[in-house]
Amino acid sequence: MPSLPILVQRYLAHRRQLGFSLDREYLLLPKLARFHQEVAPRQPLQTAVILQWAVQPGTGCRTYYVKRLAMARSFARYCAVFDPRVQVPDYRLLGRGYERIVPHIYSSGEIRLILRRARALPTYRSPLRPLTCETLFGLIACTGLRVREAMRLGLADIDLDRGTLRVARSKFSPERVLPLHPSTVRALLRYRDARWQRHPFGERFFVGRSGRPLTCTRVHFDFRLLARGLVSNGARPLPRIHDLRHTFATRHIARWNREGAPVAHRLLLLSRYLGHQNLNDTWWYISADPAMLRLAAERFEHFHWGT
Repeated sequence: MPSLPILVQRYLAHRRQLGFSLDREYLLLPKLARFHQEVAPRQPLQTAVILQWAVQPGTGCRTYYVKRLAMARSFARYCAVFDPRVQVPDYRLLGRGYERIVPHIYSSGEIRLILRRARALPTYRSPLRPLTCETLFGLIACTGLRVREAMRLGLADIDLDRGTLRVARSKFSPERVLPLHPSTVRALLRYRDARWQRHPFGERFFVGRSGRPLTCTRVHFDFRLLARGLVSNGARPLPRIHDLRHTFATRHIARWNREGAPVAHRLLLLSRYLGHQNLNDTWWYISADPAMLRLAAERFEHFHWGT
């Protein structure tokens, strides 16, 4: 049986080959190996020691403890392949560490209002600002992109002749190519021409003042300005840009349910389109919506009883 530090390196190399981003694991798992060797030298991984390490920071943040335990549990499962004496801790030992917060779901009227306000933004400091905000937020609303994914888009990532958009690989999702609606292509073409006339240099598609890349601070400030007065129907007090992504997903699933479409199959396509690494992240859009759950239950009942 190799030592724990060696197993850590092998485990990280194995996970990296599978395409996982392991920045946190590279930092913490070697510390787990050293801690376990100090507390239980020359012993296989033990649940008691793993649990002691998981709560070691002493911050009282249960969410962080659960993440450390999940990380150690995954490593323990890998080690158990080589040594049956390894104990794999139960994932429920520290309770649930993360609960999704119900998002705000925008109505069509609210999205139109945001885009209409974007067109009316002042241009005295940045003549391109209104068109940038309208196109950026409109693209997020109709594709479900993460805001950083949209901000990082390069000129070479958008093929307006083919009507496709390439989203580069990130720590959250693999690279993917998305088809675009003709109306979206026309909006992007209009922005590209205006951007090229004022700022013919740079690699980013969306730019701010003087042709420089957009900053998160500026983008979120502009969105708060455009969304002022909107009443949140989610758990947060104010709607967010990211809620446009939630709205995109839930609307598609709701429409498929109404049409009686094979939702399970289309969820796989939606998961790939959104860049989810885990199908559970996509399934949450159904489980978090009581109306969708009721509709799914009714459809199953009709199928079960043949009515």
